[in-house]
Amino acid sequence: MINSLMGRAKFGEIWVRNGRITAEQLAAALSEQQNSSKRLGEILIEQGLITERDIVEARAYQLDVPFCDVEKVVVDARAVSLVSADIARSYSLLPILAADGRLRVAMLNPVDLEPLDLLQRTTRLRPEPMLAEAKALRAAIESHYGTPAVTPSGESLDSVIDDISVDHDDEDLGNVEDLIRASEEAPVIKMVNFLLTEAVRNRASDIHLEPRRNALEVRHRIDGVLVKVRSLPKALQLPCISRLKIMADMDISEKRLPQDARIPLVVEGRSLDLRVSTLPIHYGERVVMRVLDKGASIRGLDELDMSDVNHARFESLIRRSFGIILVTGPTGSGKTTTLYSALNALRDETTNIITCEDPIEYDLDGINQSAVHEKIGLTFSRQLRAILRQDPDVVLVGEIRDAETAEIAFRAALTGHLVLSTLHANDAPSAVTRLMDMGVPEFLISSALIGVVAQRLTRRLCTSCRRPSFPTPSQAEVLSLKPGEDLWEAPGCPACEDKGYRGRIAVHEVLNCDENFSRLVMAQAPGSKLRAAAVEGGMISIRQDAFDKARRGLTSIEEVVRLLSFEEE
Repeated sequence: MINSLMGRAKFGEIWVRNGRITAEQLAAALSEQQNSSKRLGEILIEQGLITERDIVEARAYQLDVPFCDVEKVVVDARAVSLVSADIARSYSLLPILAADGRLRVAMLNPVDLEPLDLLQRTTRLRPEPMLAEAKALRAAIESHYGTPAVTPSGESLDSVIDDISVDHDDEDLGNVEDLIRASEEAPVIKMVNFLLTEAVRNRASDIHLEPRRNALEVRHRIDGVLVKVRSLPKALQLPCISRLKIMADMDISEKRLPQDARIPLVVEGRSLDLRVSTLPIHYGERVVMRVLDKGASIRGLDELDMSDVNHARFESLIRRSFGIILVTGPTGSGKTTTLYSALNALRDETTNIITCEDPIEYDLDGINQSAVHEKIGLTFSRQLRAILRQDPDVVLVGEIRDAETAEIAFRAALTGHLVLSTLHANDAPSAVTRLMDMGVPEFLISSALIGVVAQRLTRRLCTSCRRPSFPTPSQAEVLSLKPGEDLWEAPGCPACEDKGYRGRIAVHEVLNCDENFSRLVMAQAPGSKLRAAAVEGGMISIRQDAFDKARRGLTSIEEVVRLLSFEEE
């Protein structure tokens, strides 16, 4: 163990002071480093002057923490039992000893406060971090906790990480050439491929790579909920993110501005499209990737989880010869899936269907699909004008984002076209308010809008472990349960990985714009009156639809409460 040092000394100085190398050997290595891209530690290892362990010990010296030789230390079984395998693997740590109100922990990042705070909360002991050598620590973790993760090629993930050079002090790499070279190393490519394959296997809809002070955190959105998957060493941050930016054809040198792009990908035989978004934050560039399965089959109308009433109302809307139908909801609520299901029901040899999308999310035979390209000036509005000269019967506009696109779409709906599109609004009636805020004239809305579908996605109870449960008095009152009527719960099983939920189910409200509703729109009535008129016209609210699905055991009341707010209507 190395004594602590006040202030941060350089690695070379530490090795000279501790007799690992001489001042002359350090000077020669520094001179060689000026003419190569290698790290100082890498040069000295090649010369046989130091070992990987010497680098870790020097790092411990810098950080003023003890060095832990996990290959020789005796691990306390009680300490291991206090810390879950998920925490140990996610943060690359191993509990060594629990005694006297303290928990000694071997770590790769002993200055990372997040796992230390987590350990203190979960064990109620004061953690004392120690620095350990990466290979030895990972082997010890798996020795005490089980089988390690493997890459698609069958290699141990830990061995791939160990093959990536991480022995540098700076968080940044020198220039674009260094970034490209690092990102094209075989271990980095394997690492990124593993992250993408793991996300697909986990059924993730989104992949989050989030730079932290001392690590790169990986999270997946699974069934609508973010789940932390693992925490990678900080030194992998730039190579991994640079690799993804190269795959997405982004500007690898631009780290100050957000960027958006796409990565076409085939994973385990599945054709995928990743929507990649970068955002500069305090500790680097945050990357989020939306996973789109281009090979997924399009759902039929009867597979949209709509109630019988909502299904009938929606089908009557899409069978109209003209008018505009909007689908509203937050990002990731399944709006595009609903629209494609409608197109799938409408397509035949006598109907000319053209889409205007950004990007094209699914391939659908018999549909003329076109994509906008804003970098060359091909915007939604410009593309839509061109589509209207192609003699369409049905037009799908991926999203109404601005007043110009909205007005073109609404005027098209008045001239004999059925137009379908999406809009960001909280519920079906508030779509009208949103359109007015965008500057669409009231007469256009009242004349062209024939219906609005609002939807959300809620987690589906696992059908393998679902069982009846007794409702509380308040739940019975809220859901209007009959005496003796049960709710449902799922305690968790291997099929749902002990979560109690697997997959998601949609809840809807379908608004048919009747004459009374259109008059209120023309009169610029407030949202409360529009909602009252919609309910009077037969609309079943999302709230009611969600409660009904909870009564039927498709989801849980806790999930409904999490998803929706329940102010009095």
